Amino acid sequence: MQPVKSVENVLEEIILDQFVKEAQIQSVAIVSKTGLMVAGKAAPTSRTETFSAMAAIIFSSAESTRTDLMKDKVEHVTVVFKSTKMLIAEVSSSLLIVVTADKAADDQKVLDDMQKAITRTKEELVWLR
Repeated sequence: MQPVKSVENVLEEIILDQFVKEAQIQSVAIVSKTGLMVAGKAAPTSRTETFSAMAAIIFSSAESTRTDLMKDKVEHVTVVFKSTKMLIAEVSSSLLIVVTADKAADDQKVLDDMQKAITRTKEELVWLR
């Protein structure tokens, strides 16, 4: 019989498998839409609580804008800073994946890797579908 893994351990494993090789990736985190860090790590220069709360607020704001103005589903949110960027996408109705990367990182590559992590998460944690 295999030992049971916690949700956090499963998510950590998925993150490490998908993003460990990427030099331009600074951090990868799974954050609840209520703003709590679930797995991974915050951006290198930020406090975990602040990082996770702000990522949830940013995504929630984009969803609110979508609801009020565009009547379309948010695919992802990209925030570009002077030398870095943050990409946020929905994993499930209650979880987000948040990646911080060097500004020069290829957005499509990062988004593809995020989608692979999301797909694997839904395969391994079927109750998140």
